[in-house]
Amino acid sequence: MTIVVPHPAAQRGGRQRLSARGQPGSATASRITVPLGSAAALGCGHVQPAIPQICAPELMAAAQAALDGAFRATFVPDPLLGPGLSQLGSVLASMVKRHGSLIEAAITDVLERSGRYLVLRNVAMPITVPTQELVRASSVAQLNQTSIELAGAVAQSVFLDLIVVDRKESRAIIAEVKRGSGKNEARKIHQVEWVLRCAQVQGRSFLASLGYEVAQIRAVLIDVYGRAGYGDDLTVSGPAIDQLFATPVLAALETVTAALQARLRAAVPDLLTMALASLAVPENVKHPHSPGPLAP
Repeated sequence: MTIVVPHPAAQRGGRQRLSARGQPGSATASRITVPLGSAAALGCGHVQPAIPQICAPELMAAAQAALDGAFRATFVPDPLLGPGLSQLGSVLASMVKRHGSLIEAAITDVLERSGRYLVLRNVAMPITVPTQELVRASSVAQLNQTSIELAGAVAQSVFLDLIVVDRKESRAIIAEVKRGSGKNEARKIHQVEWVLRCAQVQGRSFLASLGYEVAQIRAVLIDVYGRAGYGDDLTVSGPAIDQLFATPVLAALETVTAALQARLRAAVPDLLTMALASLAVPENVKHPHSPGPLAP
């Protein structure tokens, strides 16, 4: 018996159903809404998109809103670093984290704007016990040729970054998205690879439970900067990302990244000034003397 998994993505107004032949239904496609920030017009004039209008105005506004959020956030000073260095470090760390979310949003935006793809984000998927047993007992080559029904007891539930349904071809891509600026820890790599392999073998049945019939499915790890350290059979990086979707995804990522860099670099001098000022020691404060020898 197939487990039907209700999910908001399957019931959004305007979503299309993909037929077995890969043709869209008659409903009108709707875009995933990107939050519009208060700083929509700030900083945009300094960015030259790689391809004109490659990113929707809503996405660029979301990028500016993410920057504003990082600059406005209240950070608790670290006892070792002090207030100035804490602020500088926190802003930079916050920007890196927000960049990761915007990368995923940019991929979604450019794929939907292509008119070819339907994109579901942050989708909850149950992984069944039979699926786990199959993955444990099979080689990678065998799993690439295997599909299993979504049936049996649920072993765990996971959230998938993206499920991309191809209107032109009867296929879907399950994707986890990583910035890939550095290698992830081994435990995390193992967990993500396990989830992707399970998701691939039961992916067709799961999508059918949401109303999407596809003939092929593939699970991938999109490693934008190529240094996350996941298996070669799962990893898609660099120009291969554009090849995977036959769409200029990298141009959109570069445009969003350039917008973040322009605002961040403009703000860094002030942040550095405040950090250096916080390190200044008043002249009337005496430096502590070195401790004398310890008593026996």
